[in-house]
Amino acid sequence: MKKVAKLVIVDKDEKYLLMYRSNHPTFGNDPDLPGGTVEEGESTLEAMIREVEEEAGINVDPTATHELYVGKSARSTVNALYVYRADVRPGIVMSWEHSSYEWLPRQEFLDKAKNANDTYMHMVYKVLSSE
Repeated sequence: MKKVAKLVIVDKDEKYLLMYRSNHPTFGNDPDLPGGTVEEGESTLEAMIREVEEEAGINVDPTATHELYVGKSARSTVNALYVYRADVRPGIVMSWEHSSYEWLPRQEFLDKAKNANDTYMHMVYKVLSSE
């Protein structure tokens, strides 16, 4: 069973990090969050920490994150979503997986998540809208 774990990062000014994919074969340049597929033997938290470091160059303190959601998608993928509220806006060092990023106010972030092609981002929209 496939598992995916991603992170919502909110800075001290209440801006949300939104990354954009690098011409993904399915989702093109769609909005995305740092994170990715859980490898064999990893927890969703461990995978999220590893993936965020690989994709955004951010070292995430596991004690500073909060699990927002874990559930199955319509395709039976287990999706995990975490949040991290940063005291200082972290510097971003992107990998090849993303072409750009921006820090957005909450509503603009939610609008882009809602209108994304990726159903994971639709889940992000639903989870954050219900907070």
